[in-house]
Amino acid sequence: MNPISNHQAQIEVINGDSIIIDVREPGEFKEHHIPGALNIPSTKYDHNLFLAFQDLKICLVCQSGNRARQIQAKLVSDGFSKVTVLKTQMQDVQPTTESKGWSVDRQFRMTLGVLLAIFLTLYFLEIYNGIIIPIILSTGLIVTALIDQCYMRMAIAQLPWNKGKKVPK
Repeated sequence: MNPISNHQAQIEVINGDSIIIDVREPGEFKEHHIPGALNIPSTKYDHNLFLAFQDLKICLVCQSGNRARQIQAKLVSDGFSKVTVLKTQMQDVQPTTESKGWSVDRQFRMTLGVLLAIFLTLYFLEIYNGIIIPIILSTGLIVTALIDQCYMRMAIAQLPWNKGKKVPK
């Protein structure tokens, strides 16, 4: 199914023809999301969670589109026929309200900074085994840039203070 615009998807939701499902982690969803979207994290994929929507057009969205396309492929292989990925993903949508606390991106940058500060402290103390920290960080950043999916960011989004509402089973 061809991608549709977010605006068109919202109109179809209002008309009862479709549903927008955000497959990001609850912490990312809590930060900001498309009004009316339902949150079913890709890491908790179970086709049974989508059965209630099998007669509707399922419009998927995530941060960059990668997770949404992965869930689209799984749903299609599980027999869902009306599944699409929105043209505009959340990285291109500006939040309409300010969230309380630090964003997941800000927590991610702080984590990188703290890990690099630990490495520099260890290096200053002549504990050279700390070299593993920048090796892991640089390798991780290169790989996540190539695959356009950041597992550290997804893990930070799952921390207890970033948890949003659970999806009912």
